[in-house]
Amino acid sequence: MNRKVTAGLLKDLIKSLHRSPRLSEKNNITNVWNFFPQFARVEGKQVRLGDDAAAIEHDGGYLLAAAEGVYQPLLKSNPYLAGRTSVLTNVNDIYSMGGRPLAILDVLCSADVGKTDEILSGIHDNAERYNVPVIGGHLSGEGSEPTLAVFILGKAARLLSSFNAREGDDLVMVVGGEGRFYSGFNFWDSSSGLSKTDALRHLEILPELAEQELADSAKDISMAGAIGSILMLLECSQKGAEIHFDDLPVPSGVGLAEWLVTFPSYGFVLSLRAEKTSRVREKFRDCGLLCEKIGEVSAEQKVYFKNKDNHKELFWNIGRGYYMETPESKEAANE
Repeated sequence: MNRKVTAGLLKDLIKSLHRSPRLSEKNNITNVWNFFPQFARVEGKQVRLGDDAAAIEHDGGYLLAAAEGVYQPLLKSNPYLAGRTSVLTNVNDIYSMGGRPLAILDVLCSADVGKTDEILSGIHDNAERYNVPVIGGHLSGEGSEPTLAVFILGKAARLLSSFNAREGDDLVMVVGGEGRFYSGFNFWDSSSGLSKTDALRHLEILPELAEQELADSAKDISMAGAIGSILMLLECSQKGAEIHFDDLPVPSGVGLAEWLVTFPSYGFVLSLRAEKTSRVREKFRDCGLLCEKIGEVSAEQKVYFKNKDNHKELFWNIGRGYYMETPESKEAANE
């Protein structure tokens, strides 16, 4: 990496990210715990809430269940792309858990027949692309604007989980470097230009890592972008990290601040035992993907940004749950 992140740029990045709606919107997630426990039970077995997919022990492995609601502005702007994206995001959630998809269902409300057809066409095309059958759902001809949610079922022999990061792990980020932004959205399309074979091969690396016991902790980079997804992984594991900003894999010509809150189509963060990092990195790079160690996991529940000059800035206090910068949070974080 030839990029040089100065101390001033680190401070600017922190201010920019604290203002980002991609992080502030995640505040609403904490409301879930007012209604549901962090553990549920299915047939007497514990299921932990908070991962990319719910993992239910079954027949010596795991059934995986996940769902995604589609971003309303995207659905309105490009119904076909929204349909495709609804499949892609769900497929990513299953693979990020070390699994493989089995089937999807969709719930679509739309009074506009033309938009309905475009959305269903997008779902159909990407479901075929990723070899995931659509087995039903619900279609309603009501609503002034279309709404769409898609649900997915998968299975895994061995899990990758956001709850498995350990102190001393290498924090590793992998993304598809070839792509383009969809105008008006923080959406980097690195998948639609790939052949079906390559798209599936890139995803297949994740369950292979789980089954070969090269990894046990991973998180899909979602609409919260790389930095939001890293925070969610660390929160689940009750850990912190130092993130080395000079080493972040960023596609050529893309700004760092923009990239940190972008949905990259294909992107994952892994927390790896240090002795396994080189083998994991090689698997991704052999497929032409960008893969770098970007930091280390720490026991202290704080996230620091660091550059190659060893200048370090506190970004987030996970232990105190600071989602936005305030005078109170800054004072407490420095205690």
